[in-house]
Amino acid sequence: MKVKLFAALAALGLSASVLVVGPDTALGDPKGNEGKGKDEKAAPMGPAGTIAKSIGLAPKGMKWGLSNEQIAKLYDVVLDDEFLPLLKKTEPGLKMTALEEELRDKKGVLRRSRIDFGNTPTGVDQSALKGEYSYKNGESMSRITLRSGTVRHLFFFSDKLWKIYDEHKLAAGGTLGKDFQEAVKILSKRFGSPPKLVPADFAKGQSFDEAVWRDPDKVIRAVDRGNILGMVYADKSIADNLGNHRKNKPVDDHAMDKDVAAATAAPPEDPSKQKAPKDDKAAKDGKKDGKKKP
Repeated sequence: MKVKLFAALAALGLSASVLVVGPDTALGDPKGNEGKGKDEKAAPMGPAGTIAKSIGLAPKGMKWGLSNEQIAKLYDVVLDDEFLPLLKKTEPGLKMTALEEELRDKKGVLRRSRIDFGNTPTGVDQSALKGEYSYKNGESMSRITLRSGTVRHLFFFSDKLWKIYDEHKLAAGGTLGKDFQEAVKILSKRFGSPPKLVPADFAKGQSFDEAVWRDPDKVIRAVDRGNILGMVYADKSIADNLGNHRKNKPVDDHAMDKDVAAATAAPPEDPSKQKAPKDDKAAKDGKKDGKKKP
């Protein structure tokens, strides 16, 4: 019975392998203020949008530039650690075989989930992630669901990790609060500074209001999606120079073809048929002169 219970919990997803704002992990304080009493005076907030120390990535070994396969191997270790107690308590036989098969299947999730943003549109275009990637620039994405229910999206340029997008469910009493405003207050306290608030701008491809921080090597965005909080961590060196990485710009499918536009355009007016403009002053002078003549 215990084995079945453990297996059911494992089936919910991976263990707590999230960043510092994850609901299942100890929350590190980048300013080193852990352990202070509630009555002690809180440290003053730093400049808006600035985090003094780099926020760590999880699981252990996660860093910018890893390939999807290298990240999958990091999660292989997480899964092995998660399943080891179950396997130790299980007698050889059908239950053991089922657990081993489940472990193999979970190890393949991240590898199977890869989506390449090439020439063909994908279903991701209909999701809230639209705007987080571009086509024909060597970009790809993979996805994994953690045991907490957090959905993690990993973004790559030429199969090198540059961005992580975690989707957290907000709820009253939750680690990140009940709504975006409460989440921003919690994050500001943890990061040691208030964010720069950036309102949605559809013309620029930004569909949601955001709170933005920057640490020494990352741009960190909290995205307001109602009851979902998007926490986005991006390699600063790429985020600040996206134009150099996205040379192929999106094509407007509704724009008129250049040849069609040229064929349907009104022909230029023949200069020889244009009437010469009248000199109003000369015309008035002529009238006045004519009145003086007998």
